[in-house]
Amino acid sequence: MSWVPAEQVIQTVATQRQILSAEEARIAGFAQYHATERQKLEAEKAQAAHDLGQALLPSLDPRAIAAAAQAVGLVGLPNENIPGQLEARRAWLVSRILKIEHDPRFAQRELLRHPHTGSLTRALAEAQEHRQPSSIVATQCESHERFERLWTSGFGTPEFSAPWWRYSYWEDRSASQVLIAMFPGKTTFAEVRDEYRVAKENLAVYDAEIARLSAELAAGEALSREHAALVDENQHLDARGLEHTRGRIIQHLLTSDASLVSQRLQPWPALRLLFLRASGIAAKIAYLDGIQQTNLAEMRKEVFAQQQKLDTIEQRTRKRWAPMPLDKFQKLAEDRRPRYEKRWQRFGKVYTTVYTYDRWDRGRYYDDLLWWDLMTRGRYDGSYLSDVNDFHRRHPGYQYDPDYKARAQAQAAYEQDERDARDATVTDYDTDDASAAAMAIDADTSGPDDNGPDIATTDAS
Repeated sequence: MSWVPAEQVIQTVATQRQILSAEEARIAGFAQYHATERQKLEAEKAQAAHDLGQALLPSLDPRAIAAAAQAVGLVGLPNENIPGQLEARRAWLVSRILKIEHDPRFAQRELLRHPHTGSLTRALAEAQEHRQPSSIVATQCESHERFERLWTSGFGTPEFSAPWWRYSYWEDRSASQVLIAMFPGKTTFAEVRDEYRVAKENLAVYDAEIARLSAELAAGEALSREHAALVDENQHLDARGLEHTRGRIIQHLLTSDASLVSQRLQPWPALRLLFLRASGIAAKIAYLDGIQQTNLAEMRKEVFAQQQKLDTIEQRTRKRWAPMPLDKFQKLAEDRRPRYEKRWQRFGKVYTTVYTYDRWDRGRYYDDLLWWDLMTRGRYDGSYLSDVNDFHRRHPGYQYDPDYKARAQAQAAYEQDERDARDATVTDYDTDDASAAAMAIDADTSGPDDNGPDIATTDAS
């Protein structure tokens, strides 16, 4: 049997550690890359949600609310009387603002709390200034390690009864002389005791006054902050109420089954396309998170296992300084970089395929809409992703049909029939903002497929 010297084993371990370090750096680099790209996608999602909300609910007019509720299936929304709730809130805001403005703590805020001339501000500064001498006296006394014993034992008073022959008596006497020297003009420790007692009494008085003044200042400042917040809310009440209601609707749509929502919005093609865009971007973010987390977790696990093996080999080799059998050394010296690179290429290809997809209009051709299959054309298994797994659980008979062009022709014929037969009472969302936004999306997504950049080659730096 052939053997490899211990020196060569140690060198090989060091080389393998460098390879693992490079792999760790690459993993960290890709995690940072994903975080950066995710921020961009979150911005796209926010814009898509804004466009969809604006098209669904242009205002808080009762008719607009009823039309939006009909479109998305929130049948209870009109009964909430959101305009009435806003008016009630506005009335309370006006009442509370007027009450604050008549409160002397707010009405006289400059007189009371001006940083330089306010009466409360100046009173607090004076109290803090007058407190300072007493604080210095108390601090000087309490800084001596033996002062507390002298104070509690009554040293310097008739009550002090320690025998003079004890060592502690002379230590107390020596400490009292040091404390007396701290206060010019004092000749006995009794005088120091009186100075300390008066200082502590003054501190109690000033601390109480400072606490009272600080509380008044804090209450006045809190009232001013409340007034500013209420005025701001009153000024933007309608806009925020509209944005909040839109957010509720968007949340309902994006957390519902995309297939059902897409089918429900068939009578409003422009709205449907806006929804597909928002839904697709949200699915893309979730898929990329799952792809990145799953693959990087596996890589980290393997790197950690290899590091543990190298640590064990090095410890054994250094302890015995014995050679290693050739067959084991060959396994140790195996270059794992090609294997790592192959995995990066495979991982990167899936990531890039999902990342670059933006053909949101194709979602309208599928009654059972699984964005994963549209993005990957059914080429990659996504069962390790929770969203994909949940979809298959809800649609047990689902099978993906990649021939979207045939579906597009059938869908076009269906939509034409729907337009011809559409009842005049159906709310027309296909104009103005909704149709303009939908046309922009359609123009952006009608070009040829583009595989995009090769994310597998992302530099760790």
